[in-house]
Amino acid sequence: MTAGQAWDAIWVTAFPLALVGGSVALLPQRPAVQVAFVPIWVCYWLLTRGTVLGAWVALWCGILLECIWGVPPGGGALFLLLVWRVIRLARPRLPEPNAVAPLHGLLLGTVLAPLFCLWLWLYASAWQGPVGAIGLAPTLPALIAAPAAGAIGGCIVFALARLCDFRALRPSEKEVIGDEG
Repeated sequence: MTAGQAWDAIWVTAFPLALVGGSVALLPQRPAVQVAFVPIWVCYWLLTRGTVLGAWVALWCGILLECIWGVPPGGGALFLLLVWRVIRLARPRLPEPNAVAPLHGLLLGTVLAPLFCLWLWLYASAWQGPVGAIGLAPTLPALIAAPAAGAIGGCIVFALARLCDFRALRPSEKEVIGDEG
Protein backbone atom coordinates (compact mmCIF):
# COMPACT_ATOMS: atom_id res chain seq x y z
CA MET A 1 0.00 0.00 0.00
CA THR A 2 1.39 3.34 -1.05
CA ALA A 3 1.21 6.50 1.07
CA GLY A 4 -1.55 7.85 -1.19
CA GLN A 5 -3.62 4.69 -0.79
CA ALA A 6 -3.14 4.74 2.99
CA TRP A 7 -4.20 8.40 3.15
CA ASP A 8 -7.26 7.64 1.01
CA ALA A 9 -8.24 4.74 3.28
CA ILE A 10 -7.98 6.96 6.36
CA TRP A 11 -9.82 9.82 4.64
CA VAL A 12 -12.76 7.67 3.45
CA THR A 13 -13.08 6.14 6.89
CA ALA A 14 -12.97 9.38 8.90
CA PHE A 15 -14.69 11.92 6.63
CA PRO A 16 -18.09 10.14 6.47
CA LEU A 17 -18.30 10.39 10.26
CA ALA A 18 -17.95 14.18 10.00
CA LEU A 19 -20.31 14.35 7.03
CA VAL A 20 -23.01 12.31 8.77
CA GLY A 21 -22.50 14.13 12.06
CA GLY A 22 -22.83 17.49 10.33
CA SER A 23 -25.91 16.44 8.39
CA VAL A 24 -27.56 15.05 11.54
CA ALA A 25 -26.85 18.28 13.41
CA LEU A 26 -27.83 20.69 10.63
CA LEU A 27 -30.54 18.91 8.65
CA PRO A 28 -33.91 17.50 9.65
CA GLN A 29 -33.87 13.95 10.92
CA ARG A 30 -35.30 12.59 7.69
CA PRO A 31 -33.41 10.19 5.45
CA ALA A 32 -35.04 11.86 2.42
CA VAL A 33 -32.95 14.99 3.12
CA GLN A 34 -29.78 13.37 4.47
CA VAL A 35 -29.65 10.87 1.59
CA ALA A 36 -28.52 13.73 -0.63
CA PHE A 37 -25.06 13.79 0.93
CA VAL A 38 -23.42 10.51 1.99
CA PRO A 39 -24.41 8.23 -0.95
CA ILE A 40 -23.37 10.94 -3.41
CA TRP A 41 -20.03 11.28 -1.64
CA VAL A 42 -19.63 7.51 -2.01
CA CYS A 43 -20.33 7.87 -5.73
CA TYR A 44 -17.61 10.51 -6.03
CA TRP A 45 -15.10 8.10 -4.56
CA LEU A 46 -16.37 5.27 -6.74
CA LEU A 47 -15.87 7.42 -9.82
CA THR A 48 -12.41 8.72 -8.89
CA ARG A 49 -10.70 5.77 -7.19
CA GLY A 50 -10.10 2.09 -7.79
CA THR A 51 -12.44 -0.73 -6.98
CA VAL A 52 -10.86 -1.90 -3.72
CA LEU A 53 -11.14 1.49 -2.03
CA GLY A 54 -14.53 1.97 -3.66
CA ALA A 55 -15.84 -1.26 -2.16
CA TRP A 56 -14.56 -0.22 1.26
CA VAL A 57 -16.18 3.22 1.17
CA ALA A 58 -19.48 1.74 -0.07
CA LEU A 59 -19.55 -0.85 2.69
CA TRP A 60 -18.43 1.55 5.45
CA CYS A 61 -20.87 4.34 4.53
CA GLY A 62 -23.71 1.85 4.09
CA ILE A 63 -23.17 0.47 7.59
CA LEU A 64 -22.84 4.00 8.98
CA LEU A 65 -26.17 5.03 7.43
CA GLU A 66 -27.85 1.90 8.76
CA CYS A 67 -26.77 2.80 12.27
CA ILE A 68 -27.89 6.44 11.98
CA TRP A 69 -31.30 5.72 10.45
CA GLY A 70 -32.16 2.47 12.21
CA VAL A 71 -32.41 0.53 8.96
CA PRO A 72 -32.22 -3.27 9.25
CA PRO A 73 -28.74 -4.74 8.75
CA GLY A 74 -27.59 -4.68 5.17
CA GLY A 75 -30.06 -2.07 3.90
CA GLY A 76 -27.61 0.73 3.24
CA ALA A 77 -24.58 -1.44 2.57
CA LEU A 78 -26.29 -3.63 -0.02
CA PHE A 79 -27.58 -0.62 -1.95
CA LEU A 80 -24.21 1.12 -2.00
CA LEU A 81 -22.43 -2.12 -2.95
CA LEU A 82 -24.92 -2.47 -5.81
CA VAL A 83 -24.06 1.09 -6.89
CA TRP A 84 -20.37 0.13 -6.64
CA ARG A 85 -20.98 -2.85 -8.92
CA VAL A 86 -22.92 -0.79 -11.47
CA ILE A 87 -20.20 1.87 -11.58
CA ARG A 88 -17.52 -0.79 -11.88
CA LEU A 89 -19.32 -2.41 -14.83
CA ALA A 90 -19.91 0.97 -16.48
CA ARG A 91 -16.35 2.24 -15.89
CA PRO A 92 -15.33 2.18 -19.61
CA ARG A 93 -18.27 4.45 -20.52
CA LEU A 94 -17.87 6.85 -17.58
CA PRO A 95 -15.74 10.02 -17.53
CA GLU A 96 -12.11 9.73 -16.55
CA PRO A 97 -11.49 10.13 -12.80
CA ASN A 98 -9.86 13.53 -13.30
CA ALA A 99 -12.84 14.78 -15.34
CA VAL A 100 -15.54 14.19 -12.70
CA ALA A 101 -17.34 17.48 -12.04
CA PRO A 102 -20.23 18.82 -9.93
CA LEU A 103 -22.52 18.34 -12.95
CA HIS A 104 -22.01 14.59 -12.57
CA GLY A 105 -23.04 14.94 -8.91
CA LEU A 106 -26.20 16.77 -9.99
CA LEU A 107 -27.14 13.97 -12.38
CA LEU A 108 -26.30 11.18 -9.93
CA GLY A 109 -28.06 12.90 -7.05
CA THR A 110 -31.24 13.44 -9.04
CA VAL A 111 -31.52 9.70 -9.72
CA LEU A 112 -29.86 8.19 -6.68
CA ALA A 113 -31.67 10.06 -3.87
CA PRO A 114 -35.21 8.87 -4.69
CA LEU A 115 -33.98 5.37 -5.53
CA PHE A 116 -32.17 5.10 -2.21
CA CYS A 117 -35.22 6.33 -0.27
CA LEU A 118 -37.43 3.77 -1.99
CA TRP A 119 -34.83 1.03 -1.48
CA LEU A 120 -34.56 1.75 2.25
CA TRP A 121 -38.33 1.62 2.67
CA LEU A 122 -38.75 -1.57 0.61
CA TYR A 123 -35.83 -3.26 2.37
CA ALA A 124 -37.13 -2.30 5.82
CA SER A 125 -40.64 -3.42 4.84
CA ALA A 126 -39.34 -6.81 3.71
CA TRP A 127 -37.27 -7.15 6.89
CA GLN A 128 -39.66 -5.76 9.53
CA GLY A 129 -43.01 -5.67 7.77
CA PRO A 130 -44.93 -2.58 6.69
CA VAL A 131 -45.64 -1.48 10.27
CA GLY A 132 -41.97 -1.68 11.27
CA ALA A 133 -40.92 0.43 8.27
CA ILE A 134 -43.50 3.18 8.75
CA GLY A 135 -40.80 5.74 9.66
CA LEU A 136 -39.08 5.20 6.30
CA ALA A 137 -42.28 5.22 4.22
CA PRO A 138 -41.91 7.76 1.43
CA THR A 139 -44.55 10.46 1.37
CA LEU A 140 -45.53 12.31 -1.79
CA PRO A 141 -43.74 15.52 -0.72
CA ALA A 142 -40.62 13.51 0.16
CA LEU A 143 -40.64 11.77 -3.23
CA ILE A 144 -41.02 15.12 -4.98
CA ALA A 145 -38.30 16.75 -2.85
CA ALA A 146 -35.82 13.82 -3.08
CA PRO A 147 -34.65 14.50 -6.67
CA ALA A 148 -34.25 18.22 -5.94
CA ALA A 149 -32.40 17.55 -2.68
CA GLY A 150 -30.27 14.94 -4.46
CA ALA A 151 -29.40 17.35 -7.27
CA ILE A 152 -28.44 20.16 -4.91
CA GLY A 153 -26.64 17.78 -2.55
CA GLY A 154 -24.86 16.12 -5.47
CA CYS A 155 -23.46 19.43 -6.71
CA ILE A 156 -22.40 20.49 -3.22
CA VAL A 157 -20.81 17.15 -2.36
CA PHE A 158 -18.93 16.79 -5.66
CA ALA A 159 -17.64 20.37 -5.38
CA LEU A 160 -16.64 19.81 -1.73
CA ALA A 161 -15.02 16.49 -2.54
CA ARG A 162 -13.01 18.04 -5.37
CA LEU A 163 -11.83 20.81 -3.01
CA CYS A 164 -10.89 18.32 -0.28
CA ASP A 165 -9.30 15.87 -2.69
CA PHE A 166 -5.56 16.07 -2.36
CA ARG A 167 -4.29 16.08 -5.93
CA ALA A 168 -0.79 15.08 -4.91
CA LEU A 169 -2.12 11.90 -3.33
CA ARG A 170 -4.60 11.05 -6.10
CA PRO A 171 -3.65 7.85 -7.90
CA SER A 172 -2.77 8.07 -11.55
CA GLU A 173 -5.20 6.89 -14.22
CA LYS A 174 -3.03 3.81 -14.73
CA GLU A 175 -3.30 2.89 -11.01
CA VAL A 176 -7.08 3.29 -11.04
CA ILE A 177 -7.47 1.16 -14.18
CA GLY A 178 -4.95 -1.38 -12.78
CA ASP A 179 -7.00 -1.70 -9.59
CA GLU A 180 -10.04 -2.75 -11.60
CA GLY A 181 -8.72 -6.30 -11.90
